[in-house]
Amino acid sequence: MKMLSGLFVLILSFSSMASSGETKTFVYDGSESSVELLLRGEKTHTEYRYEQQRTICYRQETEWRTVCTGGGFGTDRNGRTYPIPRHCYQQPWTRTVSYPCTQTVQIPYEVKDYDVEARVFLDVANLSDSMTPGETFKVSLVGDTLSLDVRGSKKFFVMQTQKDVQSQMNGYVKYLEGSFAVELIEAAPIMRALSMSKISVRNSVLTLNTGAITTTDNLGFSLSVESKRVFGSDTTLFDRALDSSEFSFSTSGNSSEVAIDMNALGVNLSGGKFGITAKTYFKGKGTLLNAKEFSQLEVSRTLIFTNR
Repeated sequence: MKMLSGLFVLILSFSSMASSGETKTFVYDGSESSVELLLRGEKTHTEYRYEQQRTICYRQETEWRTVCTGGGFGTDRNGRTYPIPRHCYQQPWTRTVSYPCTQTVQIPYEVKDYDVEARVFLDVANLSDSMTPGETFKVSLVGDTLSLDVRGSKKFFVMQTQKDVQSQMNGYVKYLEGSFAVELIEAAPIMRALSMSKISVRNSVLTLNTGAITTTDNLGFSLSVESKRVFGSDTTLFDRALDSSEFSFSTSGNSSEVAIDMNALGVNLSGGKFGITAKTYFKGKGTLLNAKEFSQLEVSRTLIFTNR
């Protein structure tokens, strides 16, 4: 009961609270690959109370007023005067009237459920030896929920590959043990590859002219092929991501050519009109935490191809 009384005092002072917690940061510069963080907070839930409050209310009032037209005298073309009939009718007139009143108001407040203590392990794997990292990781505890965020150096794609949280209650304290695993993937080679200047077909081989490709470990390709109809709906012949065995590439200088054998995919590009859309994109295992730091993560081009 004392705990609830204390909470009510805080509610009156701060209006409404949420489950509290804290955030701790870890700057990864490559000198250490793991860190242990301790965080504390409390879990609450929202309840409501009702109060009667004096306020000003408004209502609409309607009055009927008499409106008259006509009356008096007129003159005809012979100069003779004649009476003009007078016509009267009732017209409604509405106004807004204020008056003092009492309203029932719903007021939210937070009630504490239990304290939370969390121990978090963060492991970072740098898959590149050529770039110096400078990523700032933020581990947050809000109520009994753990989350990981990152402010990157824009040198790496930051992939969260694992998240595991175990919990245990002991009295009025909930203990959390969380582990996050993160991989840093060098961004520059992938961003250079994410361009597509040309798409063409010859002898049932689709060729894509892209930026220089050094590896396809984190680069994906997908293909969509439609048969275009003069009448009726188009027919989808192929629409999926490609396996690494379904295309090949060669690189020269700042560009690459990607070759895709359409016959090997079971797509017959003869005797009709076809729409071919090719896409290349970044792919990684897990969740990309810093996607907003990059201007694009995929590119595509469409070719309308006719083969008689």
